[in-house]
Amino acid sequence: LAKVRLMDLFGAQHPLPTLSLWEPWASLIAAGFKRHETRHWPTRVRGTVAIHAAKRLDVAAAPDKLCRFAFGPDWTRTRPAGAVVAVVNLTACVHTREAAAYALSSDLESGNYGPFRFAFRLDDVRPLIEPIPLTGRQGFFSWTPPPDLAQRRGPPVDHVQQASAYDAFVCGGEA
Repeated sequence: LAKVRLMDLFGAQHPLPTLSLWEPWASLIAAGFKRHETRHWPTRVRGTVAIHAAKRLDVAAAPDKLCRFAFGPDWTRTRPAGAVVAVVNLTACVHTREAAAYALSSDLESGNYGPFRFAFRLDDVRPLIEPIPLTGRQGFFSWTPPPDLAQRRGPPVDHVQQASAYDAFVCGGEA
């Protein structure tokens, strides 16, 4: 279990690696449907990472059925923009073919598992109770969070439970 350690012995704040994603990808991570972030580049970053929802909404590539299940029919109008939405523990970076072998259905729908790509495994996903406004950047960037970040985190999400609920929804033929 990753702990958020952001202060040193003297109470000084330390920056946190932060990864910005277009919506709905950041929200799918925060909601527990997306366990891997797939990229065309690997990372050596490990440990606590903030997930930032960019201002851009990628409706064309988004898995609409999954988004409607996770966020409701008006999901395109209700996603956060320009804000930190979760804190995660980035535990591994593997080739997508390896991650695809054990990824759950909602994860496979919300990532690009094509060849020559990498999957960042995100564990201990803790959505924030309220998003924290922040201007994002491409790739990983440093962000100094507020001192009360640990109190702003919600309970960890259960990826298996979320994927199972979505599978039942899909198998039930819901629109």
